Amino acid sequence: MRKTRLHAAVSTLLLVSFVAAFSAVRRTARFDEITVGKINIVDSEDRTRVILAGGYPPCRENLAGLIFINQEGVEAGGLVCTGTRDTADGVEAGAILTFDQFDNDQIVALSYGQSGDQKRHGLTIQDRPDTLSDRVKEAYRTVDGASSPEERDSPVRFHLSRIPQQEFVSRRLVVGRSWNRASLVTLSDPNGKPRSRLEVDSLEAASISFLDEEGEVVRTIEP
Repeated sequence: MRKTRLHAAVSTLLLVSFVAAFSAVRRTARFDEITVGKINIVDSEDRTRVILAGGYPPCRENLAGLIFINQEGVEAGGLVCTGTRDTADGVEAGAILTFDQFDNDQIVALSYGQSGDQKRHGLTIQDRPDTLSDRVKEAYRTVDGASSPEERDSPVRFHLSRIPQQEFVSRRLVVGRSWNRASLVTLSDPNGKPRSRLEVDSLEAASISFLDEEGEVVRTIEP
């Protein structure tokens, strides 16, 4: 009986030592292939910093990619894509890499979009206010509470129609290729209104245009 108790005690001691040693070692694993819908990547303080997923429901379930999170738990940008082909061989596709202003939305974006045979892609630089107004906060709450893209889109249009551009976002620079196959560099004022445009259109004609506050061309320089 004493031998049995001694054996049990020794076995327990060895087991505890093994578990302690195993816990002290940084555990790693290697896989040739895994299948998973979502992976949360955390930092040393167990805060989620990157979300890798095949979809982000409920309103972004068609987007696959990476979402970046800052130390405050707020989305800070991402890299996502989508693309479908319907029965008539029409294509609806897009991809975007974004960088968000702290505790706000995107201010730098590198994007591609395609609808049928129309395509546009380029770099966009935007201004956003440092402090969100009550109207903008209300708009964000409405969008965040939506359970589907349809439920989200209508209030988005409503809020955008009544919030001044500079209170929400002002597009300052666009460099890229437009839907009508033109190469464009567009510079806008703090209100997001285009004021200067460098263009080479689909017919290879080059020009520099200057616009007033209403968007009317007041002067054009051509070769």
